[in-house]
Amino acid sequence: MQDNGGFLPEEDTAGGKKKNAGKKALITVICVLAAALVFAAGFFVSRLTLDSGLKSLLWFKQKIQDEYYEEISDDEFWQAAIVGAEGILDRYSCYYTADEYDAVINSDRGIKGGAGLSFFADTNKIYKVAVGSPAFFAENASGEKAQVGMYLTGVGESEGEIADTFTAAAVSSALSSVNTGETRVLRLSATDAKDTQNCIYLTVGFEVYTESYVLYATNEGTYAEIFNDDASGGVWQRVGEGMRALRGGEAYISLAQFSGNAAEEFAQAAAQYKADGCSTLLFDLRNDGGGSLAILGEIAAYLLKDADVNSPLMYADYGEKRTVFLLGRDLYAEYFAGSEIFVAANGNTASASEALIGAMLCYDTIEYENIYLIATGGADAPAGTYGKGIMQTTFRNPVTGEAAKLTTARIYWPDGATCIHERGITTSDGAHGIPAESNADYGDPALLQILEDMRKQ
Repeated sequence: MQDNGGFLPEEDTAGGKKKNAGKKALITVICVLAAALVFAAGFFVSRLTLDSGLKSLLWFKQKIQDEYYEEISDDEFWQAAIVGAEGILDRYSCYYTADEYDAVINSDRGIKGGAGLSFFADTNKIYKVAVGSPAFFAENASGEKAQVGMYLTGVGESEGEIADTFTAAAVSSALSSVNTGETRVLRLSATDAKDTQNCIYLTVGFEVYTESYVLYATNEGTYAEIFNDDASGGVWQRVGEGMRALRGGEAYISLAQFSGNAAEEFAQAAAQYKADGCSTLLFDLRNDGGGSLAILGEIAAYLLKDADVNSPLMYADYGEKRTVFLLGRDLYAEYFAGSEIFVAANGNTASASEALIGAMLCYDTIEYENIYLIATGGADAPAGTYGKGIMQTTFRNPVTGEAAKLTTARIYWPDGATCIHERGITTSDGAHGIPAESNADYGDPALLQILEDMRKQ
């Protein structure tokens, strides 16, 4: 018999195909059965090794979906379970769906959509007009603009078609229904949440914009870095007249949040301060709820008088493990040497803002008497910052895109001992209290009082 490479002789080929087909079918059946046995074994092993709480949860889920009189989908059940788990965490921790987390990332980059107005909780009172937003640039024929402390009392397609927005719910409904690219007329009052008579009207476009978080001013001009929609290509430019309340040699920098391009913007403000030859700075952290640790480090490099490169910026205690975060650069002498610096803060000044103030105290940039706190309870009422001395870390699921933000550490100032969590920086520490009706009053009379008091020191 001649070897022909393992093939059957030509006359036997048809019979060989039948035998091969039978073998292949048998092998297929065996493989499927083996796979089923492996799966079943794995399933039962995994069930046996599941945590007892998860076993109970899965049993409860099955009973609900088998026996409950209304249909509950898998998505509904698991979402309810996640909400329940969030309930046992602190108020700073949460779960994000993939879409929610994408929105958070855009927001942290400064990319927003809408008019650019933010409101105090459960009110129609404006606490922020985002720099660089449509509302920031909008003005009427008389040159009037939206300002912090105003009330949004109506929204409509024209001045003759205004719907009242006296409540937070009405504001949310009116603004969220406007699509990108559309315009609306806003009715704004400086005096009352339900005012419809003594108001100004502004036509504002609802667009995608990049918020600028730093505003710089002297008595000669106001500046900010204005960005393209994609948060690139920022240009430092004059955006308004000077702040009349300031005198020669005085400058004002407000930092709305440690987010987006805030570090780059602060660098521009510091350079402008130096170019203007100023010697007194009011650093406004009112209503700044914090943000990125990386941005905190970049800005702190300009403001810590007695610190050096690799000086401690803060300590974080992760349970029993302590981590020190070090200062990456030391730029104080280059930009603020010889300056007298004051800080304005209020009950909404939190987290990274409080950490920065603490570092400025520890490195002798300021003393407590250089800090001004807004006292909304009256002239003799105690005042303080928010009191958030803990850190959150966000963990993203690379498969689903969802994320969990969890409190992971307690924060201490550069002295290694001071943690202001649930306490804040207060007037009892020696800071000045400035009476005000709220944390954002129209015309900012509190700012005028701070400037007057600064000049007496």
